[in-house]
Amino acid sequence: MTLDLSSEPMLGHWDVSPCVSQCEYQFGQRLVYVQHPKGISHSPYIAIAQKTIIGTWEDIPNAVHFAEKISRSLLPSFWEAHDASQTSGIRFDVYSIHYELGNPHPSYVVGVNHDFDFNYVTYADDDLWRENPITIELPEPPDNFFLSVRRIGAKQFENAAT
Repeated sequence: MTLDLSSEPMLGHWDVSPCVSQCEYQFGQRLVYVQHPKGISHSPYIAIAQKTIIGTWEDIPNAVHFAEKISRSLLPSFWEAHDASQTSGIRFDVYSIHYELGNPHPSYVVGVNHDFDFNYVTYADDDLWRENPITIELPEPPDNFFLSVRRIGAKQFENAAT
């Protein structure tokens, strides 16, 4: 996938405050937002974002892993059930990447991975031939549960909410 903000058509452009405007791009299922001062060309800010977008994109799996670590303290019963199930898979995914005005580090908005199957099949201990599968539904994160993770370097992150 080519990640070229300067050649990709903008999805939208609007004011987020009296002093800040924002450009919106889409690559696959993810959105990229780049802020710039209102009334000033967005081009130099797009060029700055372009310098790190490829590394930021490549770091998505690491950002998701970092967000999952944060979520363990926020959703202990969720993780207790998922750990007990011993099912593999990524429970969270990056929805968007944000380049905020005045912050040199991009951030990710991480939420539930809708491609993860929250049902899994198990068998009773005495079902040695595995003839009677039992489907168990794992808990999902609360509605509108999102984490913001800031990339401060390659494979280095911080909780952007603190």
